[in-house]
Amino acid sequence: MEIKPIIEKDALARLLGGDEFDEIPRSTRSKINQMNLVFEELVEPNLCHRNMGIDSVEKGAVLLEEGQKFKSNKLSKTLKNCDEIICYIATLGDSIEDRINQLMQKKHLAQAYILDAMASVAADNMVETFHQQMKDVYNDQNKQVTLCFSPGYCDWPLTDQKKLFGIFDSNELDVELTDSCFMKPRKSISGVFGITPPDSNHREQSYNPCSECNRPNCSARRL
Repeated sequence: MEIKPIIEKDALARLLGGDEFDEIPRSTRSKINQMNLVFEELVEPNLCHRNMGIDSVEKGAVLLEEGQKFKSNKLSKTLKNCDEIICYIATLGDSIEDRINQLMQKKHLAQAYILDAMASVAADNMVETFHQQMKDVYNDQNKQVTLCFSPGYCDWPLTDQKKLFGIFDSNELDVELTDSCFMKPRKSISGVFGITPPDSNHREQSYNPCSECNRPNCSARRL
């Protein structure tokens, strides 16, 4: 599945240390415009996803119908009323990362830093777009989807990345998992979200683990 990512300018500004795009230095905005042409030339977005049934949800674990078991108190609380899960792996491809490394080697540090930030924002946007598309699809069926969760987020161990990747045929993926459970290319995102049955209480699907967290300055915080 190909989703063309968008680089949301204010999100990029925040990643670069500002609040809004128009408030960051003109020289930085000029570099961003230059690197945007590079980004458009190199980006190769790809997103693979798979729907799976949920066998059971217990405190601290989610068991899928094909036998995979994800261990996380907060994930299980998020999916407690779901009967299906969508697993996904998204990437911007190798070329962006290769160019960032080339720029670093040539000591073009500002350009490398900006392109890296642009790629991070674009990868997040690709997943957000996919998530919104699925919201629209299931809303038409009187179903709802939960927030996205990724291995390594909150209390979900990064090592469960292996179980998530095991759901997919490796031949269909443009992403490789290292022995330490990190993804290559680096600008890749994996995760899951749940789907409720039509007769569920939709108000119960609004659980957000950030509401129980006392780290207000967390970069991954979702309001």
